[in-house]
This record gives sequence, C-alpha cells and structure tokens, in this order.
Amino acid sequence: MQSLLLLLQLWAVSLGRTQGCVGNSECCGLRELERTGAWLSKGSPPELQPCHVSPQHRTASEENTELQCQGRSHGPPNSRAISPWRYREDCDNARFPRRLLQAECLCPHCVSLDPPHRLDRRGNSVQVNASTTVYYQRQCPGRPKAFYLEPQLYSVAVACICVVPRS
Repeated sequence: MQSLLLLLQLWAVSLGRTQGCVGNSECCGLRELERTGAWLSKGSPPELQPCHVSPQHRTASEENTELQCQGRSHGPPNSRAISPWRYREDCDNARFPRRLLQAECLCPHCVSLDPPHRLDRRGNSVQVNASTTVYYQRQCPGRPKAFYLEPQLYSVAVACICVVPRS
C-alpha cells in the first residue's frame, strides 16, 4: 500500500513539473523546456538530438508512377494497400514532438485488385488525416533566456485510402 501511495505522489509531482513550461505565463529555462517537451512527446526521458533535415532526392523509380503504382502481395500493409503510401519524416526543431511521420500517397489513383494489379483510374488515392496536439517553443516576452511551450492542434496524414472520384 505504501508503494502505491509513493507511486501516486511521484506521478503527481511529475505532472506538476511538466506544467511549468506550458503556456506563456509559465516561463522556464531551455534545459527544463527540453525535458518537458520530451516528456510531453513521449512520456519518457528526453532525447535532446535535433532534427537533421536533408533535401529529399527522388529516384527515377519514385518519379515513375507506373512503377510504384503496382499492387504487391508481400510487405507491410501500406505497400499492399490498393492506395499505397510511404512515410516521410516531418521534422521541426522548434516543436515537440520534433519528429512526426506523415503518410504520402504513392499513386494518384488506386491499384486494381485484379492481376497484374496496375493503376486503376476509376478511384483516387487520398490521405487520411488525424489531428494531434504538438507543442511549439516560444520565447517569453521580455525574457530573452526564458521559454514556454504553446500547444497547438496539428494535422498528421496517417494513411491513404481509395475513394470514388467526385463528380
């Protein structure tokens, strides 16, 4: 019973600490902001590694729609779907979580279920979006070394589906 009470107290203290940097009336130093942002992102110890954004290079096969828009009978669900997609890293060093995965539809249209599983122009591939809360790092007014986290809703593309075109 005592261990349960101790766990509840530790949990309450950790909740109180995370609120210290959220909102423009709760300014904190950069180190505490990083810890709070990491905790809000994952609920685990902070990963203080910044994003390294590199330019995206597309290969010839990625640019060729006919090659990438063929059905597959193996691999993860996103590659076997009739509206296949891949994930792209959405990286922002001023946001927590810093890294989000965004689905990108590989085909403008759907893939036929009939062999040889080629592009079927009777349907369109569209992204399915979900909203999540992210936290942006902001500087406190009049305090150059103090920051806070501003919560905002953020749209994340989670998958692609095949839909009937609008008429």
